Amino acid sequence: MRIILIAPPLMDYHEGLLTPIAMDAVKSCPPYGIYLLATILRRHGHEVIIIDLIAQGSNELSHHAGLIMSSHLVGIGTTSLAWPTARTCIDQVRRFHPRVPIVLGGIHATLFDTYLLATTSADYCIRGEGDVAFPRLCDTLERGGDLSQVSNLTVKGGDGKIHRTRTAPLLSEAEMASLPMPDYGCIHPGIYPSLGIESSRGCPFDCIFCSTAHRKTWRGLPAEEFVRRVEIMMGFLHLTTQGIIQIIDDEFSVKKERAIEIFRGFREKGLQVQAIFSSRANDMLDATFVESALPFAHQFLVGAECGYNEGLKKAGKGTTTENITRAAALLNEYGIAGRADFSFIIGLPWETRDEVMQTIDFAAGLQETYGIRILIQWYCQIPGSRLWDEQRRTEVLHEALYDDFGFFGSNYLFRSGVALAPSEVHEVNRHLQAIQAQAPPDMVQSCTPEPILKYYPDMAHNPEASGLSNLRDTSGAT
Repeated sequence: MRIILIAPPLMDYHEGLLTPIAMDAVKSCPPYGIYLLATILRRHGHEVIIIDLIAQGSNELSHHAGLIMSSHLVGIGTTSLAWPTARTCIDQVRRFHPRVPIVLGGIHATLFDTYLLATTSADYCIRGEGDVAFPRLCDTLERGGDLSQVSNLTVKGGDGKIHRTRTAPLLSEAEMASLPMPDYGCIHPGIYPSLGIESSRGCPFDCIFCSTAHRKTWRGLPAEEFVRRVEIMMGFLHLTTQGIIQIIDDEFSVKKERAIEIFRGFREKGLQVQAIFSSRANDMLDATFVESALPFAHQFLVGAECGYNEGLKKAGKGTTTENITRAAALLNEYGIAGRADFSFIIGLPWETRDEVMQTIDFAAGLQETYGIRILIQWYCQIPGSRLWDEQRRTEVLHEALYDDFGFFGSNYLFRSGVALAPSEVHEVNRHLQAIQAQAPPDMVQSCTPEPILKYYPDMAHNPEASGLSNLRDTSGAT
């Protein structure tokens, strides 16, 4: 079977042009899941062609039309933020090959499988992990087998009705270790700065704002197996622009002893690894872990989120401001604070202006005292979190809000999540700009929310302006 796998980028309109945005604007690393699935499918004897639209920086499939027309099945990756791009891919595939089966996979297809099949011309969704389910679907379609035996599958039948098969258990750690490496030998050279690799799946926590797929679960590869995989991947780094390995785990250092063993394995094999990974502040309190990471940590992200303990408790972070401060101090002591990005979220649904300011001032104090870089972002309504799900249940939000380009600038999505008035948002951003002006370049990163700039541009200058008062003034009314 000839299978095409499509990786759609995050895109939105900028000055009238559809443009890659966020992580896909910088093309941080190849889409790991697509390249892994391609390797698995080839092991099953299928011919696989990857159309990496992230590398291409476009949603345009016209110059791949011949490949699509000759295909037997098309798989399209879906994230919630890239869903509008994926929809345009579905439409283009249908135009080039009206009868080819289209399969959707990824987090958005998992969250909203029935909605996606009811509102697009796609035929199937794979829910959850697709390492086993997707190749089994392809094998079953090729031999005309029974689709009800394919787990994690949602099917749009010929009668228009949508059916779901059973959900399989998550892959065990042994099954994860048996998966092949993604074939990065076919990536476009000189485009991506890094290559992605997973050492684990899931996170044992369940933060209220998080849309990570596998929360309250964690499965990790044995340290020795992961080191072996990294050693193999080093042979493909010449295809990147910076030679960096990006460990795409939700939380790489969940088990610090395992992470330390991985770093020891790098050292014993003489691997010159420069890695990007995510950790928690509590993990950074372990001096042995920090010292082990020292030679190999190119950059790491620490999800701090709030600058006050009540906010951390509500968010479910499992840490305190005291621990976050101690972590920053230890990184400074070891001389690697400049490689650390401490991320914070402001405007969480319960937050007032004062609580937002408290987080900003706490973060700024960490930067000034310990030299870490701080990333401050406004709360964004991303499907899959407990916060989003609660608003879906109360009919404030719906998955249809993410169908079309432009939702990044949606005033409704922003203001349904952030309780601050636009004038307060402007006040907060003026405070942030003052902090940025005094900090070293790029060490305090933030931006004004697009909906505020678009719909309330004058609030910072004249919050008392009123069209009605002007009208009454000119009409002589009182």
